[in-house]
Amino acid sequence: MIAETQPEWVQQLEKWHLWVPVRIALALLTAYLLTLLVQRAIRRFVKRTIELPGVDKARAEGRQRALAGALRGALIGVIWTVSIITIIGELGINIGAFVATATVVGGAVAFGAQQLVRDVISGLFVLSEDQYGVGDVVDVGHATGTVERITLRSVRLRDGQGGIWHVPHGGVLRVANLSKAPMAVLDIEVSRATSLAELDREGDALCAALAADPEVEGKLVGEPTAVGVTNATDDRYVYRLTVATVPGAHDAVRRRWRRLALQAFESGQLAAPSLAAPVVELRNFVPPVEE
Repeated sequence: MIAETQPEWVQQLEKWHLWVPVRIALALLTAYLLTLLVQRAIRRFVKRTIELPGVDKARAEGRQRALAGALRGALIGVIWTVSIITIIGELGINIGAFVATATVVGGAVAFGAQQLVRDVISGLFVLSEDQYGVGDVVDVGHATGTVERITLRSVRLRDGQGGIWHVPHGGVLRVANLSKAPMAVLDIEVSRATSLAELDREGDALCAALAADPEVEGKLVGEPTAVGVTNATDDRYVYRLTVATVPGAHDAVRRRWRRLALQAFESGQLAAPSLAAPVVELRNFVPPVEE
């Protein structure tokens, strides 16, 4: 009864045993067309999302490639998986057992690779939100250094001593991007006997010396500022100086500023805090015996 309701060309294809190959070809063609459509849609979506006015072009292209590759791989994998299952069903193979086995295996793999999935999902947010990129100096909690390579799963950092750190995105709880708004901060400890007026005068002198220093020319984006006393103890003041720098130059500026401060201590313009009195070891002390 069902065969009589089918179009004549379908009945003819079934008589020639060509209906199954035609449906398999249609499934493959549909998967191919969907693949092209998904690739184009993802490319346009990512480009519209990431390439915003004022964004560094090279950095945006890197983020675009990473995000487009991840989304494209996931969606195309789903499309072709459905297509393969459809083809298996057309060949007369019972896909119930296949689907059940794939479900069990997929659940086991997902349970064992949950940390990997967590790393990849976190990496997607890192790239889409532009938390950091290649060349940035970041503090990810586990390590601090310059980003040399970033993938969906991890980031590779090089610290100041040349060490290479591979940090998975899923293990990063906080990120401090020191290249977004770099600031060189210098804390100077001076003697408590120094008057506050004299300390402010010497702090302004250090700011002026840094601004006129030819070794930091082009590395400052603002005027050095003397914040003032940030802490005080029994024998010393902690005096803070700050200045905004170009990305990645804060360490070099801090090193030069520290040298200027040491010169001020050597010339007597600043007085170092006195050393603490030595602690007497009393563990082996034997009190005298009274007669």
